[in-house]
Amino acid sequence: MQGIQIFTHAVGMVTRNFNAVLRIAGILLLVQLVLVFSLGEAYFARGMASGEVVGEMMDGAQNSGLLLIASLVQFVFALWIAVAWHRYILLQQEPAGYIPAWNGAEIIGYFKAGLILVLILIAVMMIGGMLLLPLATNGQASLLAGLLGALLLYVPAAYIAYRLSPILPAAAIGKAMTLKDAWYQTSPSGAAFVVLTVVSVLAGWLVNMPASLIAPVALPIALVWAAVAQWLAIVVGASILTTIYGHYVQKRDLNA
Repeated sequence: MQGIQIFTHAVGMVTRNFNAVLRIAGILLLVQLVLVFSLGEAYFARGMASGEVVGEMMDGAQNSGLLLIASLVQFVFALWIAVAWHRYILLQQEPAGYIPAWNGAEIIGYFKAGLILVLILIAVMMIGGMLLLPLATNGQASLLAGLLGALLLYVPAAYIAYRLSPILPAAAIGKAMTLKDAWYQTSPSGAAFVVLTVVSVLAGWLVNMPASLIAPVALPIALVWAAVAQWLAIVVGASILTTIYGHYVQKRDLNA
């Protein structure tokens, strides 16, 4: 199935070019490690349900604004690395060292394209939320609401995000693309993006799950695992977008 091919090609792109990955994204891994260790237990509290335990663990980080700073730093570095990776694969722009070039104009363009995409996804999620509202008010249907929520909220949003995603690599290489063009270019294989969504979510869950399991007994190991997992998610995510652009826009073959 083409959705699986896209995912495996993206992962293979990372493994085959791992030296380049380290030169482009190695600095991001260091940043991830610093941020995760700065948060400590609060890192895992972010993903838990609200309650006394979460309140206790998050209190110090929230008061200091550490979570906000960490998120902003991670966001800027993720943009920087994603643009550099797109340019390396699509333009063969080799990194000069272990700090990738700062392509300011392209990073700003990437941010703008991403913002447009996020606004579209928010609209899609709002529509899905309104459809789910009757179930959300019914306590006896909480499980059904959760299942339908995944179907009516996340899957359509991820599908649309992948269909429109070529605008991001296009911005990274300085060739702006309209939403209409991105949708048209990805139209031949719409179903592949549903499969890609499922595979990506499952892979992400499997990679991140051990950190939460290890945290109660070996926090430092769990934090290292979490940092590496986040780093891989960003790199592989950028590779998926690169693969989509390369295959559907540049008409490259999927060789994985």
